[in-house]
Amino acid sequence: MRNHTIVCGYGYHGRKIVEALERAKIPHIIIDLAAEEEKENLIKGDAKDEEVLLKAGIKKAKEILIAVSNDVDAVFISMLARNLNPDIRIVAKADRLESMKKIYLAGANKVISPYVIGGRLLARAVAKPLVAEFFQRVTIAKDLEVAQIGISDDSKFAGKKIKDMDLASRGLAILAVYRAGELIPNPPAEFLVEAGDHLIILGSSEEIMKLRSREKHL
Repeated sequence: MRNHTIVCGYGYHGRKIVEALERAKIPHIIIDLAAEEEKENLIKGDAKDEEVLLKAGIKKAKEILIAVSNDVDAVFISMLARNLNPDIRIVAKADRLESMKKIYLAGANKVISPYVIGGRLLARAVAKPLVAEFFQRVTIAKDLEVAQIGISDDSKFAGKKIKDMDLASRGLAILAVYRAGELIPNPPAEFLVEAGDHLIILGSSEEIMKLRSREKHL
């Protein structure tokens, strides 16, 4: 397997990650030391062990998602993963706010704290209840998804204006475009999409899946 995702930890957050990967049909391997469930793509082992990461194909993986329950372990796994594959994208969960900087220093590209996100959602629920309801709907609904679609050189969307991409007719909306590290929110209909862009799209899970499939088969 190559260009796959490795998920470290198969607890509550790890399972949610795997569910999302399965819905998006993204190839992945799970690493968990105490998992009781038998799955073809699950390796029973310690992600802090170099041999276990190598068995999971760390050198050929595209990204590693670290959802272990201990922040110290997250730091160590980030360091080990970065050492084994300098190009891999590392996303880690941090339970403690003070751990986030340490995990970044260990090599993570993105560190997410469920507690920080939860606090912001609670504050938003008080100040902007309809906005909070929208975010909650997008987060937990299985029929609605916010997806990231990368535009390759041979994509049918490369060189097209948003108004000519025929996404609205399928109930898909482009919320933002990432270009060269810059976020462009709510791009206008005349916006010209280029190879290398990443589109942040909102729509039904079914239509998102169809869009991903068409892009892969170009």
